[in-house]
Amino acid sequence: MGGERSLYDTDFLTWTEEQAAALRELAARRDLPNRLDLENVIEEIETLGRSELKAATSPIRLILGHLLKAAMQPDSPARHHWAVEIAAWHGEARDEILPSMHRKIDMNDLWRRAIRDARVALDRDGIALPRDITAACPLPLDAFLQEAFDFDAALAQVATAVPRPALA
Repeated sequence: MGGERSLYDTDFLTWTEEQAAALRELAARRDLPNRLDLENVIEEIETLGRSELKAATSPIRLILGHLLKAAMQPDSPARHHWAVEIAAWHGEARDEILPSMHRKIDMNDLWRRAIRDARVALDRDGIALPRDITAACPLPLDAFLQEAFDFDAALAQVATAVPRPALA
């Protein structure tokens, strides 16, 4: 085999989408043996693609969760630890998120899931995350795909999405 890499190797999500589409076309044929379970084969291939997307976007959800915790606990001794983990997850996101995934990433869904996770973690520390957090993710996908991730700038953006109680 030559040095040429296949779509399977370079963009697994697109490969799964193309394979599922090809199998759907094949399933329309009436001359196939009944024992060929194309419906379930298609579903399994699509599930593999969705799993790949979920794994690729998981670091974004984790970053958002840490930013929420840092916004709620600006003087926490864990701040440095959160920043170090965010830097590592940023690298993972950049490595794993392929251009074909961009259109499928729902930043608002990742934000909602990060809020849920941060709420659980903060509750353990006796800190209540406000219920009226901005529903739209304050950071665009592009913020996670840049070569460098600016922790302080991202934290400032996330902090604007978290309402603060008015001082008496």
